[in-house]
Amino acid sequence: MSQTRSNTYRLFSGYGDCEVPRPPGPEGEKEETKEEPIIFDESENPMLQEMQKKFPLRPPSFEMLLQPLRLATMVEPLEGVKVDFGMGLSQRLQVSTSWLLPHGPGGSFDITLMFAGGKMANPYDFVSPSPFLMARVTPGLGKQDLKLVYKINDKIEGRLSANYLSRDPRESHVQLEVDYNGHDFVAGAKFGPAGEFLSLSYMQSLTKFLIGGFELTGLRKPRQLVGLSGGLKYNYGLTTFYGQYLQMQDMLHIGACIKGNPNVTFSTELVYSGMSKEMEFALGTSIRFQRAKFNAQISASGKLVTSLMHAINPFLKMSMHSEVDFFKQEQKFGLGIMLGSG
Repeated sequence: MSQTRSNTYRLFSGYGDCEVPRPPGPEGEKEETKEEPIIFDESENPMLQEMQKKFPLRPPSFEMLLQPLRLATMVEPLEGVKVDFGMGLSQRLQVSTSWLLPHGPGGSFDITLMFAGGKMANPYDFVSPSPFLMARVTPGLGKQDLKLVYKINDKIEGRLSANYLSRDPRESHVQLEVDYNGHDFVAGAKFGPAGEFLSLSYMQSLTKFLIGGFELTGLRKPRQLVGLSGGLKYNYGLTTFYGQYLQMQDMLHIGACIKGNPNVTFSTELVYSGMSKEMEFALGTSIRFQRAKFNAQISASGKLVTSLMHAINPFLKMSMHSEVDFFKQEQKFGLGIMLGSG
């Protein structure tokens, strides 16, 4: 019996609660050579960790308040085959391309360029000027996106965003943004070059666990409107609660993100639209293994979206995507291939 229990433990060791296997640590044991995990969580981003150590009380901006909730269990809808290829042309310049081949007619191709300036000796130096430029072009649709970020110092950051939805210049959106990052607050402003809109926001860490803030937005075109929005974030152990109300869209977001352990995440979100009087509820989960990651989301509208990504090696990853609408009796399937550093 003891021999059977020992063999069973050896078979499943390292996979309890979806734990990433790690070499044994006690002294005197023979160290075994095991691969380190190559699937990382967004919270393990070295840049984010460095920022949190340097400014532990600095809150996110109002615009980015719900981003961790969305990214926790996000699933990319994909129908057909998508191939991504990325490579670094230099230490500062990176290029990536993406081909989408749907089951039926159509398809798209886009190319993205990213340039990082500033001092390269320490990539986590947030004090020195660090311009960042990203440009994405979709030739077939005439779509173009441009973003320029410039950190004047560790407190002031400016951004320029330009989005062209087609070859028609009238279908475009350009905005300038400025953020002032304090020790425990973030103040920001967004405005259009022609003065068609102006937005002021402020986020404050009220306690170590509670963040609150607001955004005041004014529009001149196509008609004059003024809206006041608010948001909250509260950390309670392994659970983070989110709440945000957008007056201009008359939309309320309430959600929570739960960390079961470092490799299992659950999320839930409730969205209510005052304009359409509709309510949407969604549940999601993300399970990470050493070389794979599984994400799934199901909504009250009867739609289930899943993805399974497997990293064959750090430079080759493959993913399978599925989307099922139980009410409309529709199914979609897709395959993703990621090559290089993209």
